Amino acid sequence: MDGILVERFNPIHWDWLVYMAMFVAGTAAGAYLVAAMLEAFGRGRSSLARTAHAVAFLVLILTPVFLTLDLGRPERFWHMVIQSKTLMPMFKPWSPMSLGSMLLIVFSGLTFISFVDMLVGRGLFAIGPWRRDHTIHGSRLGLIWTLIGAVLAVAVGAYSGVLLSVTNIPGWANSVLIGAVYVATSIRTGVAALLLVQTLRGKEDTDLIALHSAHVWLIVWWLVTMVAFIGTLGEASRFFLFGAPLIAMIAAVVLGGLVPLALHFMTHTRSAALASTLLILAGGLLVRYAIVMGPQLVH
Repeated sequence: MDGILVERFNPIHWDWLVYMAMFVAGTAAGAYLVAAMLEAFGRGRSSLARTAHAVAFLVLILTPVFLTLDLGRPERFWHMVIQSKTLMPMFKPWSPMSLGSMLLIVFSGLTFISFVDMLVGRGLFAIGPWRRDHTIHGSRLGLIWTLIGAVLAVAVGAYSGVLLSVTNIPGWANSVLIGAVYVATSIRTGVAALLLVQTLRGKEDTDLIALHSAHVWLIVWWLVTMVAFIGTLGEASRFFLFGAPLIAMIAAVVLGGLVPLALHFMTHTRSAALASTLLILAGGLLVRYAIVMGPQLVH
């Protein structure tokens, strides 16, 4: 009606279960990308690569748990992937949600095989010719397998950010770099998770030292991405740079970016390394919170 301003409220109600699902899926994807890089350099059977396969799968399986709980009717989770009437796979290529579900299923299957390969490689059991001295990873098949996994990992890391961008919700739809932020955050938290596990295990080898060095550049890259994201928000800044989302964004940049960077150059103690990885993981979660909740808190 003329003279009346009608404001459209956000019909989506996503809370901590959703941004936690995004966080763990992205971290798993980042860890698998590290494994892919090691595989490409002929280090597919290294301790770090095996740990990356374990972390990727064990962290990723938390994603469907969070998403299922978010449904409100957890017992109906199978409706997301199976048609109730025909019992055929639920695949709608025109639906970002359906594509995301299929992507997670395929990536989960791939990480599961890599996880089993890790267990076989450590001599816990054998399955016919699949044994400790004859694993998938570290072979030509492993290289192909991991390269496919790397492509899927990038897609998983970017998916939730792209999903937000293609909605018609103000704030998400106006932010062109959410996908880029999600990819950068995924890789960084995946690396941090691996560094945390290996540090707790007391592992110190050339692969881990190289990963520490690479992580410094990943932090810088992430900070640049965050600055670009904030700088291109324009009118959408009102959805993210206020109240709790603003505090979360500042904390993520300072505690999850600048402090770990400073710690790297100031000290190389084990406690500093542990603190740095924990701060980075916390920063990754805070970014997801700010981006997911920001547009939902503005009416």
